Amino acid sequence: MTPMNGGERSSKRQGALVHQYASGLNTAVTGNAQAFGFSTTITATFGAISLDEGSLSLIELLAFAVSAIAAFSLLNLLVARLGDEGSNAISSRTLLIGTATDFLSVGAGLGVAIGLGQLLDGWLPWALGAFGASLVYVLVQAVEMTLGREREQNSRDDEARA
Repeated sequence: MTPMNGGERSSKRQGALVHQYASGLNTAVTGNAQAFGFSTTITATFGAISLDEGSLSLIELLAFAVSAIAAFSLLNLLVARLGDEGSNAISSRTLLIGTATDFLSVGAGLGVAIGLGQLLDGWLPWALGAFGASLVYVLVQAVEMTLGREREQNSRDDEARA
């Protein structure tokens, strides 16, 4: 065994630091990806409806918040009813692939909110815009996750054949 010189140790140390950084980045991205997309959607929804409707009342603010939560609650009940708890564990690779296209789910959710804001007046855009944006964001993101999982499986199949 040959002793390592200073350059080899420095190179190994740098490689270890790069690996640690990549691991931290993976954790930061995968741990926040879905929340980041939803936060962007609901914040942009609030802004879009504000542009259409102007300042809001306390009732409209409550309607906005409660309806955004209601969409998630409805979907949680649906998933619980379908009994699909076993397949909810996805790999970080699937999550990264799926959320790489978050502009689709964010755009779809925001598009629904903008459309409802154009069609409705009063407190309805606040309530239905938040509900619609939340619902559509999650439904489209589920498609993105499905495609991400499919892409990951195809990659594994390709590697197994090679």
